[in-house]
Amino acid sequence: MPKGKASRRETSPTAHSFKGVAKGQLNRNCSQWKGSNMTIRNGKGLTRRTVLGSGVGVAAAGLMSWPVKATPTKVKIGAIMPSSGVLAFPGQACVRGIDLGAKFAREKYGLDIEIVHADTQSRPENGRIAAEGLIRQGCTVLIGAWDSGATISALQACEAAKVPMVVHIASATQVTSQGFTQVFRYYPTSLTIVRQSLVELKSVLATLKDPPTSVAVLHLNNTMGQSTAASIDQAWKEVGVPLKIAQYVPYDEKAKDLSVEVAKAKASGADALVSVTRVNDAIMIARECIKQGWDPKMVFSPNSNGVSDKAYHDALGKYGNGPILAALWLNPKGPNSDKIMKMFATDYPNDWFDANAGCAFEAVQIVGDAVKRAASAESVAIHGALRTTDMKPILMYGENTKFDATGQNINCSMVMLQGLQSKPRVVAPKAIAEATLEYPLVPYSKR
Repeated sequence: MPKGKASRRETSPTAHSFKGVAKGQLNRNCSQWKGSNMTIRNGKGLTRRTVLGSGVGVAAAGLMSWPVKATPTKVKIGAIMPSSGVLAFPGQACVRGIDLGAKFAREKYGLDIEIVHADTQSRPENGRIAAEGLIRQGCTVLIGAWDSGATISALQACEAAKVPMVVHIASATQVTSQGFTQVFRYYPTSLTIVRQSLVELKSVLATLKDPPTSVAVLHLNNTMGQSTAASIDQAWKEVGVPLKIAQYVPYDEKAKDLSVEVAKAKASGADALVSVTRVNDAIMIARECIKQGWDPKMVFSPNSNGVSDKAYHDALGKYGNGPILAALWLNPKGPNSDKIMKMFATDYPNDWFDANAGCAFEAVQIVGDAVKRAASAESVAIHGALRTTDMKPILMYGENTKFDATGQNINCSMVMLQGLQSKPRVVAPKAIAEATLEYPLVPYSKR
């Protein structure tokens, strides 16, 4: 059938079923489906059913022009997050970012976006199960999976099915070093994050009076934590941070008590703490410092977001203030920031928009941009468009997003945050700073 033409069967009110009709044909023939009777609206208050069903249908068709808008490309996006389990706090924040991102992208890119969520239950092995399920449901592009282990697991399914996946958060080097062809990682590798974080830390230390002299590194022993610890060891020497690493102290992400680990860090003699945490363990570490009377001059996190989570500050109150975090973060002075923040406040009045939500939001914009340019929801077309991505972040701070041959975003711009007045505030770079860095950390016993 020639492009742009439709048979009477496809547009007639007697066509009671559209099963078997190609999706592209439907898209060319209607602007909007509404109601169980498949009414087709043209945006003028009339329907084709009304015109074709009347005695003047043919005459009207000959006299009137029918300005029918092209149906937006419909894309089904699968989102894999740890919405329950030990990683539920950041996972749920990502879900909010995904849903808000889809809402914004529908308007910006003129797409018909459907989001299908899948929960890994904070189990890395469930990444592949979730991905396979979403692909079976017709998702032609995925976003996920926050945890590096779950992300690598999900990518195995994507690789088998040739479905592209935009990785919004996951920093382990293995995500883009194992030869996956379907991966497009917005988030930097742990080494990139750590190196740039330590450059910022070195600059900060140079401005301090009575800076710390040594640090203890408390870190998770999972995929992300081990990768980050190795990156710290490498980048510390490369950057030349003028602090001695007194000891590395690993711990299990499912640990219910970190008293022994904090005691080891304290006993090392370090007067500063570098932490690689998730939100639950970040809370436990702070509480143990209080219990054991350890008052480090500085708490710095080069690749973890625990201290920026709402749950962290809700749990600790004034004791959550002070830690410094180097992270990907939204640009509070960006052209779309106010609009997006108002949208978020309307939809989620009791929640924060954090880095988890921000990276998830940005991933949806990356997908939306690719689908728009590809003018197709097919996986192969989206994959091709993602490879040529070159876009300024819509919300997040940083340079244009571009993917190299391994699928890694080549640009990474870090923001320095500090917990101040029970909320993370941007303290650097100065161009977007919201507050001034406070040092040293106020002793817990004096708060």
